[in-house]
Amino acid sequence: MNRPIRRTQAIAPFGPGAMVDFPGPVSLIHAGLDAWPFDEGNPEHREFRIDDEKRLARRLDVDFFVQPPDFRRPERNGGQQHNLNLTLPFLRFPLWHVCPRCGRMHKGQYHHRDAPICEGPIATGSDAGKKHPRRKTFQVRFIAACRRGHIQDFPWVDWIFEGKAAGWEPDGVDRWLRMTSSGSASLAGVAVQAEERAEDGRTRVVKRRTLAGAFNTETDPAGGADVRTALSRLGTECVGINPVLAIGTAARPAPNNCGQPLFALLKSAANLYFPSVVSSIYIPDIKDDSLPQEVLDLLDDRDVRNRLREGALDSENGLVTVRSAANALKRYHPESTISAETLAQAANQHLLHGILLGDRKIKAFLDQRMKTAPDGILPVGAVEAAAKNLNWNIDPLLLVDALRAAFSGESGQRDAAGPAAEGEEASYRQQEYSVFSRDLQIGYPKTDLDIRGADVSEYGPLVSNAFCRVALLHKLRETRAFEGFSRIYASGLTRGEQRQLFVDSPKRWLPAIVVRGEGIFLQFAESRLQQWMDRVGVDLDGRLALIRKNLDALASRRHEEARAVSPRFVLLHTFAHLLINQLVQDCGYGSASLRERIYSADGERPMAGVLIYTAAGDSEGTMGGLVRMGQPDRLEAVIRRALEKARWCSTDPVCIESRGQGPDNCNLAACHSCALLPETSCEEQNRLLDRGVVIGTIENPHIGFFASEVAHT
Repeated sequence: MNRPIRRTQAIAPFGPGAMVDFPGPVSLIHAGLDAWPFDEGNPEHREFRIDDEKRLARRLDVDFFVQPPDFRRPERNGGQQHNLNLTLPFLRFPLWHVCPRCGRMHKGQYHHRDAPICEGPIATGSDAGKKHPRRKTFQVRFIAACRRGHIQDFPWVDWIFEGKAAGWEPDGVDRWLRMTSSGSASLAGVAVQAEERAEDGRTRVVKRRTLAGAFNTETDPAGGADVRTALSRLGTECVGINPVLAIGTAARPAPNNCGQPLFALLKSAANLYFPSVVSSIYIPDIKDDSLPQEVLDLLDDRDVRNRLREGALDSENGLVTVRSAANALKRYHPESTISAETLAQAANQHLLHGILLGDRKIKAFLDQRMKTAPDGILPVGAVEAAAKNLNWNIDPLLLVDALRAAFSGESGQRDAAGPAAEGEEASYRQQEYSVFSRDLQIGYPKTDLDIRGADVSEYGPLVSNAFCRVALLHKLRETRAFEGFSRIYASGLTRGEQRQLFVDSPKRWLPAIVVRGEGIFLQFAESRLQQWMDRVGVDLDGRLALIRKNLDALASRRHEEARAVSPRFVLLHTFAHLLINQLVQDCGYGSASLRERIYSADGERPMAGVLIYTAAGDSEGTMGGLVRMGQPDRLEAVIRRALEKARWCSTDPVCIESRGQGPDNCNLAACHSCALLPETSCEEQNRLLDRGVVIGTIENPHIGFFASEVAHT
């Protein structure tokens, strides 16, 4: 179908498994990766690969990522064109349609472009039993899903007959369903009836039932995870139907019956689809102070790097030749002033070991051999065997040092994560936090990450006292990868269970998008944070107990694990919101074009940083000017204005005295007039916010981290 969708939306909120309402109207469901127009063996599809985000690939256990293909029409001039007319796979769902004239229901097919056409018969009035002019039907509003991610049409027959019907099934000729509405806003005004053709040719109503009570759900009185839905009370349970994997003509049921309770839902329900998207800031893995900046940037270029590695595999001695380097420069960077000899020499020093690390099986083999080695050092013989597996004629001694360093670095990153209780996300962000805490100016590529620290002493007293580092990210690249989805509840499925919902055959890749922008990183002074906690820590714990209680109740309702909420995190999160709102006013960005990334952790490896960046994926994310706002002559005034506005909200004193407001009552002093952002800009869906932690409260003005600065403004 010719239904446009933005490239970024194909990851979230309309990733695989999502239902999308398009103009027409028509509801489509995004099919799984088995139907995506990407072929690993097609060299023309290489442009869609993201194979340089190794850090995120290791985390999600894949080899690379694939960007949704953009749609390209053939050009009139008939020039060289690639990847024309590639479209994402969407299927018609729900299948049941209703006629707007007579209410008769028709069942469509997943791959049909057009909706079924109805001609009656009319059910009531003077024209009862007669046909009507051909009318296009429209999809019904009701579907059913289970918490394991399966989704299906609402079981109309089971609902009408209050259980399994004894041999009655609609065939569309002699037996059919009809939906009627009384005009009432409640479900009691919507009725569905089973009809059949009598012997005299007239229509006979077999049974009729309204949808009243179809959405009722009873929780376990004992507080367990079991629930009873209106459909499960009829004996109707999920059989594992998954239209996302409907590559053929029918949705494929699960190999073993699902057996979970079915929840009746509207097709636009908020709990129908929860995408799981993991984001990562790109960190270059090349460092060499002796190389010119242009050479470093060339080595970090994906196309150049892949071409040089291919040349090494084809050369007689396994090294990048001057000829291969010259061809790469000519094809991708003809404007470069770097000589082919210099590029080839640098590539042989920094890129060759990546050939082995880029192969999952070989990397796992080398990792295992290093772990089982008596001295814990990667043996040269293992490197030689790995190279032979690729028919790569290279001296293993040229690779072993770089491979040992690479494996040691990965082990160090795992060790730096600390206890498992800190969580995968926290340990992952520790790597980014450590990079943002130092300058990447000499010896690092700057194509996708350019960090320049500013001298904090050049800022005013507010910034220099509260922060120990201000880093200006002139360039950054963010990769957002889709790893799965869930239904009914936002969590509860493992990563493997989620992938089974949209991948039928094993894949070595996941869909992702890459967005580029700029940002400001602010690192709070750890000493001042500790002084603040020592001074008002008891008061903070008492105040935030309200948020913790409501958040625990939310986790219980959603069957999620409870999470800890520290004063440090609420401070960083709220400050980020206040700063974004002020930056929107000062530098002209749309509020949805700025995003936050919070770095917060207590314990032996504390984090206390905020990254405000532009990565909107469209023109608003490339306007420029954000880094300029972080300069010493501007940032101080921006933060002062943000704190001044936070002192008084237009809904105060109601807002500042709130005992719980916002989404699921998980905020205190934070509302749309002071601290909330578009949900696409916030990592916590506008939860865990409190102005009182930042600037103090009416009863306790000294509880705020910036209380002393606010008092002097």
